[in-house]
Amino acid sequence: DRLGLVPVGWIFSYTEDRSQDDDALPVFGADVRTGSMLQIDNMKRRVSTAQPGATKQQQRKEEDQQRLDGAKFITLAMDAKVGATEAFQLSDVSVQMVAEGMFKDTDGLKQRHVEARHEMVIDGQESTKLDSVLCLINTAMLSHTGTFSSPAKVSTVKKNGGLMAKRKKAIVTALESKDEKELLAQLCDFNVLLALDVSLSDDDSKALCATVKKWARGQKSGTAVSESLKMKLRNVLDG
Repeated sequence: DRLGLVPVGWIFSYTEDRSQDDDALPVFGADVRTGSMLQIDNMKRRVSTAQPGATKQQQRKEEDQQRLDGAKFITLAMDAKVGATEAFQLSDVSVQMVAEGMFKDTDGLKQRHVEARHEMVIDGQESTKLDSVLCLINTAMLSHTGTFSSPAKVSTVKKNGGLMAKRKKAIVTALESKDEKELLAQLCDFNVLLALDVSLSDDDSKALCATVKKWARGQKSGTAVSESLKMKLRNVLDG
């Protein structure tokens, strides 16, 4: 929230072989249910952030828009053995089914075909067995570098979440040189901000994120880290 970021999806990995036939599918019933529940929570969260309208009609319109924005939610399935990843959106019907508890909570969710609590009409026939493929909408993935992404092929943090020594040195150098542009360029990295958040107070973390957010949105002229915050950053990085 401090950086103006919102959830746009979730990713899961699997290690078992899900390509045993020509019509293989990397998403099972349990994944459809988990993705739907996360999307429902995201829609509720977005509605809760809707700005108050001058009238009830305007308020409802704002909430409806936030609900639609929350439904823009992607499911990424990654084969952990080779790293291959596929993207899907869940259909509105499947999300509604999960919301109404239509899926039976059985071991059947650990496979492609799942059992529903009530009969459905599929291809003109009534059935309680649902193929997960009917819940999915194929989604293309495009190459993209986010506003708060680390430079390509540059490691920012260690496995324990702490900053790499090389990145610490780069930030300290920018602090010592008083090069505001270089300092903000080093700090405009989600992983760096996350690592620093552990050591900074809540107010300092909010102040840092607000400054970096302005910089990332193009307000480079006049945007600078306060001297008191620079001192605290230096103490954290030297510690």
